Amino acid sequence: MEAGDQDLGHPRADLFGREAADAHDLTPNKGVRSVEVGDLRAGAAYVAPSEVDPEFIGRFAGLGKRFGSYDCRDAKIKPVEIIHRGVWHFRNLRRMKLLVIGGGWAGIAAAMEGARKGHDVTLVEERPYIGGRARSFADRTTGDVIDNGQHVMMGCYHELLRICRDLGTEHHLERQQALRVAFVDPRRGRHVLDAGMLPGRLGMALGLLRLGSMPIMARVAIVRQATRILVSPDSAKGLTCSELFARSRQPREAIERFWEPLILATLNAPVETASAEMLCAVLRLAFFGSTTDATLLIPTAGLSDLVEPFPAWLDQRGGRVLLSTGVERINLLQGRAVSVELSDTTTLQADAIVCATPLRAMDRLMRASGIDMPPMPEVQMSPIVSLYLWYDRQWMDTDFAAALSTTVQWVFNKERIAKGLVALTVSSASDIVGMPTEEVVRLCDDELRRLFPKSMSGASVRHGVVIKEKHATPLISPTIQAMRPPSDLFRPQVRGLFIAGDWTQTGLPATLEGAARSGVAAIAAAQNVAQA
Repeated sequence: MEAGDQDLGHPRADLFGREAADAHDLTPNKGVRSVEVGDLRAGAAYVAPSEVDPEFIGRFAGLGKRFGSYDCRDAKIKPVEIIHRGVWHFRNLRRMKLLVIGGGWAGIAAAMEGARKGHDVTLVEERPYIGGRARSFADRTTGDVIDNGQHVMMGCYHELLRICRDLGTEHHLERQQALRVAFVDPRRGRHVLDAGMLPGRLGMALGLLRLGSMPIMARVAIVRQATRILVSPDSAKGLTCSELFARSRQPREAIERFWEPLILATLNAPVETASAEMLCAVLRLAFFGSTTDATLLIPTAGLSDLVEPFPAWLDQRGGRVLLSTGVERINLLQGRAVSVELSDTTTLQADAIVCATPLRAMDRLMRASGIDMPPMPEVQMSPIVSLYLWYDRQWMDTDFAAALSTTVQWVFNKERIAKGLVALTVSSASDIVGMPTEEVVRLCDDELRRLFPKSMSGASVRHGVVIKEKHATPLISPTIQAMRPPSDLFRPQVRGLFIAGDWTQTGLPATLEGAARSGVAAIAAAQNVAQA
């Protein structure tokens, strides 16, 4: 054990008589929860008193003082006993007191993975709710439950789906049979990308070749580019998407009518800035993955409903969630993170701490804790504007559509919540994030009437809500992608401290799946360090 472990809530005693005068003082009747088996030539571990044989302890304690030796033969201890105890110690070495800071999807994923591994988990969230930026709330005027931003998930979101399965909320996600996306243009009308005619990548390629919203040569160029990415995934490293397209001579219409809508939706970044490496990851894992991975998942309930059972789930496994509680400081002891001070003046001990907060919040916490942040580039944040418009009648007949040649990029049918309700999304929304709410509503309503002239004839807006997330996601350029930090960012400066978040080194864009994967990766890193 390291010196910093002595204040983690585990009273210590030395089984060789250096500190414990009597081995029988180590029994549960004395209030000792755990002891340290030290100097067994193979490391140390925590031992639960209820599992320790008092006779074994009695024969082993004071061994060095009495015989000047640690030879088990002097205490008449059979080698098989040492082996049996060692196996038990190794198994229980994995159990940690784990503290997770932040209740977004990264923090939830870390807490659930820690609980699955048998650790004692506490999650602390400064807000009165969990879910982070992906949450839902009741509109004050209508009472309808809406999200703080529309999220589209895909079948390749394996860690997110595992969370939903464990919490019993996967039924809130409606899965397509195969990828099917309607593209709507004010001038060219509606065309559908249907990848369900053949399985897997063949279905996607055929669907693109049949997409009638652009010339055939543009469609062929898209399939050729996608094939090149699948064959040589490293060819996009260090490039922006626009540089990648220039090298492969992608036609302007292919960029404007397919690549740009895809990049905005998945990377929340303009083509000129977005990391081509991240676009390649999206294509490999999602659109050109298996038929199941390529399907879209549409939430049929509020995003908060997906994680609502989490506190009870964690409680059933011996953990707990502390809401409306901030972390003021992380305490170090001899270079190890050993505890945190909470906003209610409470101090929580920990064997490992996972900081699953946005980068800016983490930077503030580290400054308050006297922990130096490793050199990192300045990360620009990319805004997203979401709108909810209530019309006086139901006019949309599809679940969703991609909008082309308009400020509005995606339109979602929310009739499950209220008849006539639609949700609109504008990613990389720097051009409109500063506009007055009324002007944004008017602009988007006008564009909808151009996109759907027949079905919207005579429909009137009754109510509108505009949600502006100025710091929605990090803008991941090639430079930022190359410097995204790993889970063990603070090693070797600080031991026992790990990070998680969609902005970390996940191999994915800043998505809910990236956040969930980062939480799992943080627990894996913590376990590797503990077992080492």
